Amino acid sequence: MATRMATRLEDYFEQRTDGKLRSIVKYEESSYEIIHLRDDVAKQYTPDELESAIDESRMESLAAPIYENTFSEGHGQLTCLVQCFENVIEMNFVLDDGIGAAVALDAEAMGDAHGLVAEARQIVLEERE
Repeated sequence: MATRMATRLEDYFEQRTDGKLRSIVKYEESSYEIIHLRDDVAKQYTPDELESAIDESRMESLAAPIYENTFSEGHGQLTCLVQCFENVIEMNFVLDDGIGAAVALDAEAMGDAHGLVAEARQIVLEERE
């Protein structure tokens, strides 16, 4: 389930972001797989730093029920957590507790991409079914 979603997200973001895709990591409760890691981004991290960032995404997914319980039932299930930094947009697409895909884009990709998160979110919803 998570592997298929991550592959679909990779195809989607590669087509829509014109080289601005930095990374995609599929994570599960006790494992992860780097689906895409741009060479210049890989040089910015040690293996320990990379694993720490992946663990953070996994932990965020475990907090999804907290967010869901904070808002009314009309919000439905949490599908994506987005963090916007000066140079990078981090999106954590949550399938279930400890299961999902973390996607990083250069921030400039968002300026040209109307509906980018909404369309990627649809991939996650389809994979949950």
